[in-house]
Parts: sequence; C-alpha cells; structure tokens
Amino acid sequence: MNDEKKLLYNILKKFNGMGKIEAYDLIHKLETLLFYTSNPINEEELKQIIVSNLSLNHEIDPFHFTMLPNGNSCEFDGFNEWLHIYKENRRIFPNWSILDTYYFKTKYAPIDLKKLTKKRLLMDLKGKPEEEKIINFLKEYKISKKDVITNRLLILEA
Repeated sequence: MNDEKKLLYNILKKFNGMGKIEAYDLIHKLETLLFYTSNPINEEELKQIIVSNLSLNHEIDPFHFTMLPNGNSCEFDGFNEWLHIYKENRRIFPNWSILDTYYFKTKYAPIDLKKLTKKRLLMDLKGKPEEEKIINFLKEYKISKKDVITNRLLILEA
C-alpha cells in the first residue's frame, strides 16, 4: 500500500462500528475544522479551534449542508453575520411547516450544529455582543417566528 492509502486505512479504522450517519457527521465536522485551520495543519492549532470559541471574520460554515444523527439532512435556510440557520428535511410530512425543526451554528461555535431553541441560543451567546439584542427579541417573538412576506426567520434580522 502506498502512504496515502495507509493513512486513509488508519483513519477509517477509527470509524469501525460507527453508524454511517455518525461517520458522515464526523467527516463534515472535520471538513469544517480544516476550513478554519492554516496550511500546513498544526495539531496545537486544531486543538485550539476545537476547544475555543472562535470569533471569525469569514463564513461560519462554507458547506451549507449537514446530516443529522436521525438520518435526515439539514439544508441552509438563512444567515446573518454571526448566525447560520439550517432546516431539517423530514422524510415524513415534509410540507407540514408546523413540524419544521431548525438548527443553528454561530461564529462562536462554527463546528457545532445545535437545535434552535431559546435556551441553546442564549447559552451560545452568553457574554457575546449579540446577547442583549437576542434577549430583547425573544421577549417579543418566538424563536421560530417568520416574516409573513419573505418567509425568513425574524431572528436573522435581530
């Protein structure tokens, strides 16, 4: 085996016993992580990116697509300068908007895709410049409130 195939084999051994969806999710996180690291790759920089809250000056997630542990995909739904919103593509009742589930990434945690809830968003923004603005927004609106004309989540305008 050549060196590249050996390296690939050694990496794939770590996936042994893992479900395909979990593996896809992990690969997506690796792709996103590699997007943020410099070239050549430095182990210490990777560790710092993983454990720290990043404040980025470029796109939060360049791929705009991910898989959920339940096997459903999530497609990019909207963004602002600090927040990306994803909408789950359900296999059952895909056109029932009342069942829509949203996920988010922030520029402070671009690797983690989290379900969009008040609690999770406020935890992610604790101590950040956007925190007060979002607290005021959430006092007035539900987190999933949409503009009736554009069908865009209002949280992206906050």
